[in-house]
Amino acid sequence: MLKLKKIVAVAVTGAAAIILSGCSSMSATTSKMFPAMLETAPRGESDVMHADWAEAQIMSSARVGGPNGQYRTQSWDELETYLVNHGLDYELIPGDYVMIRLKQKIHFNTGSANVADGSAQWLSQLASFLSNQNGVDVVIGGHTDNTGTVKLNDSLADKRAESVKRALVGNKVPQQMIYTRGYGEYVPACTNSTQFGKACNRRVELTLIVAQ
Repeated sequence: MLKLKKIVAVAVTGAAAIILSGCSSMSATTSKMFPAMLETAPRGESDVMHADWAEAQIMSSARVGGPNGQYRTQSWDELETYLVNHGLDYELIPGDYVMIRLKQKIHFNTGSANVADGSAQWLSQLASFLSNQNGVDVVIGGHTDNTGTVKLNDSLADKRAESVKRALVGNKVPQQMIYTRGYGEYVPACTNSTQFGKACNRRVELTLIVAQ
């Protein structure tokens, strides 16, 4: 159902449980098992579809352990410094790989795959930084609200992820560093019962994977 493009393959046991904020029920469709949501970082090369993450050039490191056992690298230090200096909040996903999920989302107008003006500026700045980094991959996840048909929203989520990819590539981020996937309307971040909630769900989320 969900079209995945170059996705991190994380082993999942059993059905995935998805909490829909503000929703009182879950349809039979949404109760199916969804692809891994990068809630846990891959633990080794066998857990990733694109093994070049595991084979990426090892950056210089002081071998200082991170909060989940990851080792500090130059790329990780530079990325964290950039995010802090530009006020971009993030969370570190537990696991052996360094995976940083940005809390800042890229938003879209209803039915549109064009990045909203409010997101374009910081995305362009992030792209400029990433274009000079050799040790950071980008996973782009596209989402929609529940307006329209399921088929339409699946396609729109893919288009939104691809739109962000084009914006990054247009700012000289190497295409081989970027991976996209679309989730349609199935993973809302907010309720779809209000216009504010729908606007919240029309989004792209970015996860940055740092080579070790």
